[in-house]
Amino acid sequence: MEFTHEIYFDPTPKLKSSPVQIFFLPFNNEKLNCYNCGDKYSDTLSYKQKYCKQCLLRYIKSRVDNNEYFDVNIITNNTPCNKHEPTRDINFTTRNIQEWCEVCSEISYFKNYYVQINTKIQHIFMEKDCKLCGKSIDEISYGFKMCSNCYLIHSGWIKSIFDTTVPILCLPWWDASNKSKACNHNLKFLTDCQKWCSSCFIVYVGCRHCLTTNIIFGITNQTKCRKCKRVSDICIDFIDMCGGNSIIAEYLISMKTNNQSYNKIACYMNKGLDPLNVYTFIECELKDICSKKTIEWIPYSKIDNLEIIAEGGLGTIYKATCSNNFVAVKRFSNSKDISRHFLNEINSLHRCYNTAFIVKYYGITQDPDSQIKDYMLIMEYASDGNLHNYLRENFTNIKWTTKLAILCQISDGLKTIHNENFVHRNFHSGNILSLKGHKKWVIGDLGLSRPANNSSYNEIYGVIPYVAPEIFGGDLFSKNSDVYSFGMIMWELTTGCKPFVNTEHDINLISQIIVGKRPEITFDTPECFANLMKSCWDSDPFKRPSIRKIRETVDDWYKKRNKTERLFIEAEERRSILTRSGQLCPQFIEKHPGAIYTSRSLNSFISQLLNRPQHVLNLVNLDKWDSSDWDV
Repeated sequence: MEFTHEIYFDPTPKLKSSPVQIFFLPFNNEKLNCYNCGDKYSDTLSYKQKYCKQCLLRYIKSRVDNNEYFDVNIITNNTPCNKHEPTRDINFTTRNIQEWCEVCSEISYFKNYYVQINTKIQHIFMEKDCKLCGKSIDEISYGFKMCSNCYLIHSGWIKSIFDTTVPILCLPWWDASNKSKACNHNLKFLTDCQKWCSSCFIVYVGCRHCLTTNIIFGITNQTKCRKCKRVSDICIDFIDMCGGNSIIAEYLISMKTNNQSYNKIACYMNKGLDPLNVYTFIECELKDICSKKTIEWIPYSKIDNLEIIAEGGLGTIYKATCSNNFVAVKRFSNSKDISRHFLNEINSLHRCYNTAFIVKYYGITQDPDSQIKDYMLIMEYASDGNLHNYLRENFTNIKWTTKLAILCQISDGLKTIHNENFVHRNFHSGNILSLKGHKKWVIGDLGLSRPANNSSYNEIYGVIPYVAPEIFGGDLFSKNSDVYSFGMIMWELTTGCKPFVNTEHDINLISQIIVGKRPEITFDTPECFANLMKSCWDSDPFKRPSIRKIRETVDDWYKKRNKTERLFIEAEERRSILTRSGQLCPQFIEKHPGAIYTSRSLNSFISQLLNRPQHVLNLVNLDKWDSSDWDV
């Protein structure tokens, strides 16, 4: 990284840069023992700033000049001392570090040494005037404050490891705090002068010659002290932490990036106020983006007790533990070369993170096996299984009120997805998951229905009975195709069976779906329910209702706000009769061996259809199919 054409800037013009490194101050004020020599740290009388007396003594002995390298206040402890006869007066005070005595001196405070001040001790009286330049700091000066003439902040841009620029603040003091000023997470300490936050990706690099600190809002390879011009290599191989994948590394950082706030940080000016106000500025600018839960990189070593619970054409689902909590882990087969499109999908689903009826996604990890290296998604574990299993095991006891409650939650989740201008693409009962003893239903597998290494949007994956007919005609997945799938889930709630379970899922079934074949509607289904379901199945995607309209309708039914209440009471009576007689029981339906309910590539089927002459005629005649021809 080159540092050229820079205008010289001295952040502490009244202080000199020390010729030797200053090791007696820690970069983490919470540490008990000295990083350099191992001795126990002492505390300054004010503000509990830690320092090592042995390393300070060595430093003083190594220096013979009286240059000011520190803004320090030293007083006497009134202890008899052979070096100072008579004993120093109780009012003795000095700012010359060379006059510090290990026997009779105490350091009251370092001015150019910042720690997070304990609120119980912050109202200690400080000097009203700056001891470096004489400027009045405050008429009534309480608490830790700095002089805006003597402590100057520089802001600007620096090149990141991804060839973009990120903001940098060059602070004129030694920052020994152990928490990020943006997100308040604990910092990770890399060396005795480097630390970073793996949550908000802010890096702190201190100069032990000048006691200055650079705060970098992103990952860079190097940084330079503005005072002494010394360059420091930054010891964070973030790309390697992300499995060596620069796309993932850049993506994770981008989720914590706010361009508007970054522009303000890069143009920061103190305007004559207390320089320490910069921390409040950082917190205010970044608190919103830092408070948002984002998908993180989770080390594979934190994932334990992997147990396969489902396998499909695109990957494997595991139950596992992470930090002593149950999680679900989705392995994407052949995902070593993960694509940017896959990360765009994850970013889209993350926008729905705080929605009640969308499964929570926590992070990404990678199998370290040198041959496999599959990427995995860590997400909320649905302890009560999926909707299909629930229907199959409990169908005879599931009343219409329960079915409507489930539909309300599902439609709410899908509405959120569509409001984010996102399409699910793989919406079926296996991706509707149960929590809290079947009282809460969430939508999972958002938009991840293609292989992780597939960057082509032309590849179509899905489960044939849930795929809208226009998709087989070459159209892209859309909100309308999601609504078609929703209609199939409505039907599944009425029967306890997956659609077309007794039919082979081949090109012949696809051809029949294109010309209007739909599952048979059961006798107990209320007319209003059947009509909504059929409108979702309409061969013309533009005639299907929006999920917003569906959500309003189902909510009306569930809350009994219109005249349909009687229809559902009668439907419940018919359901009871049919289930008691065994006429409505999914266990008695024989599954065809060619009925495949795992997501798979459908492109070969689509190619065959498009090459059939009659297929063109079928597509032309789709608008002639009238959904009212179905019998209830």
